[in-house]
Amino acid sequence: MTDPKNGLGKRSVLLPGALCSAIFGATAVWFAVLSQPSFAATSCSFSSVTQVSFGIYDVFSALPNNNGVGSITIFCESGGGPSFVVTLSAGQSNSYASRVMMSGGNRLNYNLYTSAARTVIWGDGTGGSNVMTTAKHATTTLSIFGQIPADQDANIGVYTDAIIATVNF
Repeated sequence: MTDPKNGLGKRSVLLPGALCSAIFGATAVWFAVLSQPSFAATSCSFSSVTQVSFGIYDVFSALPNNNGVGSITIFCESGGGPSFVVTLSAGQSNSYASRVMMSGGNRLNYNLYTSAARTVIWGDGTGGSNVMTTAKHATTTLSIFGQIPADQDANIGVYTDAIIATVNF
């Protein structure tokens, strides 16, 4: 698909989401991979997507849940410049300040980061977020680091969010 504003192409995939459990019950987030048609000018593909899995969220812990780690593997064969920009959507919160998983009307705040230090939010470059890059003619695996902040009074339930990863070329 081509962006009409700047003529650049995009390829997107719906990421596997955060698997998160409240201390009193199991919660899970599952996402499907969306397949896009091939493009003649540029060839990029998502060859692997691993969901972010938080395990158990302990509502009584004073520490954030930093167990969430996932990844996407991208291969860009041709087109564009020497590298491609990879963005993540804000999900249903529509904000990079704090993403949110929902279970019915219940919310559980979390975010996704570019490194294990969990200091730089991975987004689209707006709202205080940064993007990641991948090289042309290379298979690149980018890790996604999740965090659920401590001290959230979450109800038992299945909390979900949908995040879309996009390669801009």
